[in-house]
Amino acid sequence: MKRVVLLLLTAAVCAAHAQTGGTPSVPFGTPTSQSGAQPTPLTLPGGQAVDANAMVDSADLFDLLVQADFRACGQTAHRDPALDAVAARVARGFALKSELQAAKLRPLRANQFVLPKLGRAPAVLKALANQCASRVGFSRYGVAVQDGRAALVAMQPAQIVADDPRAWLLRFMDLTNEARRQGQRCGDQLFHSAPPLTWNDQLGLSAQGHVTDMIRLNFRGHVNPETGSTPESRARAAGYPSAAVGENAAYDSVTPEDALQSLLDSPGHCRTLMNPEWREFGAAMGNGTPDTVFATYWVQSFGR
Repeated sequence: MKRVVLLLLTAAVCAAHAQTGGTPSVPFGTPTSQSGAQPTPLTLPGGQAVDANAMVDSADLFDLLVQADFRACGQTAHRDPALDAVAARVARGFALKSELQAAKLRPLRANQFVLPKLGRAPAVLKALANQCASRVGFSRYGVAVQDGRAALVAMQPAQIVADDPRAWLLRFMDLTNEARRQGQRCGDQLFHSAPPLTWNDQLGLSAQGHVTDMIRLNFRGHVNPETGSTPESRARAAGYPSAAVGENAAYDSVTPEDALQSLLDSPGHCRTLMNPEWREFGAAMGNGTPDTVFATYWVQSFGR
């Protein structure tokens, strides 16, 4: 009798096993991810959700948490590739100050945060929290994750302090004329000495309008995305009589010397600057805002 009961129980178990396709059924909500845990949403400040079980093992995921931390502190900051490179060096133990200098970055203030051991998203977010004093006013940052460590570098860029803007812009013209007098190699093209430029108020007005718009609209380049204006149309609107004009723009430079050097280092901008046909010059500069990509904006306008 016992043998019959046992056979009946065995048959029932086999039938149940066959109905499930040969695999045990998995109750709803049991772990299914590679890490052995069901993805659990973690809502960041700003509303974005990430997997709370995710290990922070990439710069992009670390960046999401850093952005959330800036928002939690009421700040707007932009990720900068140059600061990503600095953060990668800081993560390996190099000094922040020397790395900023090597990258030719001029901060008014800068700080660093290094997480020596990576963890899951909530733990990293908690480690970043309660440091708003290190976020307020820092409009640019870089991140890196490598060798089991994460690094955040934040920077408040230095900006232009000009008690006499006209004197700074005339200095910019004098430096430009000195570069033209010396002759330059612009990429693969050699330019001999070019004639000096004289200041023109209409070209200066055209340059100032472009600087103002780049800051207001947070863009870079020579075509205004709002109005479609170009160097030629801006000069014409400012009252410049000739249609033959050129334009250069520089960003993040703090001094006229830095602005000029950044233009000479770019073959295309260098060629515009060295064009021997130019006879007149105007320029403008301005400081960006926490919402703009660049800390400073410079424009040169040329005409003949």
